[in-house]
Order: sequence, then C-alpha cells, then structure tokens
Amino acid sequence: MTSTKWVIAILAATLALQACMKQGADPAKVQADVAKAQADGEKKIADAQAKLDRIRGEMNNSPESPNAGSPTTGTPPSSPDAPGSTALATDPARRVADAQLDVDKAKAEQAYNVAVARCEDRVDDANKACRDLAKASYDSAIAQAKSKHDMAQPSSSKSGQ
Repeated sequence: MTSTKWVIAILAATLALQACMKQGADPAKVQADVAKAQADGEKKIADAQAKLDRIRGEMNNSPESPNAGSPTTGTPPSSPDAPGSTALATDPARRVADAQLDVDKAKAEQAYNVAVARCEDRVDDANKACRDLAKASYDSAIAQAKSKHDMAQPSSSKSGQ
C-alpha cells in the first residue's frame, strides 16, 4: 500500500513538473511555419507588385485619347484594365493608388503571418501577448497603407468615397 502511494505521488509530481515546463511548438516546426509564411507572403507581394508594374506600364503606353480604342486592332478594349480603356484614361492615379495599396497590404499580411508563426514557440500569456503585438503591428501597417492610398488619389476621387 505504501509503495502505491509513492508511485502515485511520483506520478503526480512528474505531471506537475511537466505542466510547469510547458514549451511551445517544436522549434523545427516553428521554423518551417515561418519559412512557409515568408514564402507565401513573397508570392503575394510579387503578384501585387507585378499588377502595379503592369498598370504603370499600361499608363506609359496608353493613348492620349480615351476613345482611341485598342492600339493594335482599332476596336474598343473589352476589359476596363486593357490599355486605352476609358477606366484607364479617366482615373489612372486611382488605379495606381489601388495597386500600391494591394502591395502594401500584401507586405503587411506577410509580416503578420511571419510574426504569428514565430509566436508559436511561446506558451499561454506570452503567446497571446506575441499575437496581440503582431495584430497591432498589422493594424498599424494597414492604417498607414490606407492613409498613403488616400493621399495618392486625386481630390475628385476622394470626395466620391
């Protein structure tokens, strides 16, 4: 009977010790998650940057007249994103500002996802504090991007929002 009590006491002490020594996720898993978040973010940033570059290129190559039609066929473009389209000719600053906002949002999202992945090596309150800090940084970056977006648009576009 006494040996049973000792076994139970040792088992309870072991469990209590393990609870006190909680660790976050496996460091290798955390590093893999961070690398994945970085790679996914880089792809989104590259896609958004390519769109911004494409819009800037279209603006540089667009005809001066909004009714000029397609530069190669003489027919009206079928997409508002097509070179020579009315949307491009009437509000190019807005299109560039919108595309730049997409780039800035992709960068903020990447930074947030990487930070959250790094938080996984923390436990309990430390994990929550880490996530809260990542969210606050993300919210700040988005607010800054939106402010930059609003400032980049012509004043006539701002009144319509």
